[in-house]
Amino acid sequence: MILRMNKLTRFSRTVILSSRTILRYGVFSVFMLCCVTLAFGCAAGDSNNGSGTGGSAEPMEQGGAPNDDNDGGENADSTGSAGNTDSSDSAGASPDDGSGMLDMGKDMGISVGGQWFPIWQDVSGLLQACGDDYELSSAPSCVFEGEDKVFDFGGVFVLTNPDGDRDIWFSIYLENDLLSTSRGIKVGNSLEEVFDAYGDRFYWEGDSILTYSISGIDGDAASPCIQFTIMDELVAAIEIYYPTNVT
Repeated sequence: MILRMNKLTRFSRTVILSSRTILRYGVFSVFMLCCVTLAFGCAAGDSNNGSGTGGSAEPMEQGGAPNDDNDGGENADSTGSAGNTDSSDSAGASPDDGSGMLDMGKDMGISVGGQWFPIWQDVSGLLQACGDDYELSSAPSCVFEGEDKVFDFGGVFVLTNPDGDRDIWFSIYLENDLLSTSRGIKVGNSLEEVFDAYGDRFYWEGDSILTYSISGIDGDAASPCIQFTIMDELVAAIEIYYPTNVT
């Protein structure tokens, strides 16, 4: 349950709904951890600027507001279906400018069945594309009005925040090779293939989390990013993540 709280630390972000926490402890345990961590986070928000009060999910500047006109696929950029390596914007293609930084429109989202679903948008289209075979976990949001949710498709986790009568997805976590990033990287690819696709503008979180961000700034917790969990020189998991817990 990653929530928008000014004083929620980077460590708390990792504990609350880090993909790595889901991987290690399971969704139920994550929500139990939330109860403890959010008690401190909500207090921090209330005591500083009132951000601990209920409200709808507000986007950060990097991605803009959730677009009501975006149907989650029909008006999407053409990046090909999941795992398709034919698109010029995917599959091992280095950034056009060679900077190694991500592009919000081309990198921050997921392609399913030939439809592109940008992050920080209504999740309904993405869920429809993924199918109805999922397990749903939810918990009352500490800040927003409604529930934060995790849709578990078995190796693919979609995480959402409430926004009125809809849910906005801010993270997708991949444990299997059914889906790939817009540049064709999926679980099982080599570390060298990640470097070839994304360049050298990255930083490590700990010993195994390779991070590429929109800002290109090391350790920037406020920047949308893609994180690759690397084990034995291979991609073990991928998270495409839009931060909603920091300003």
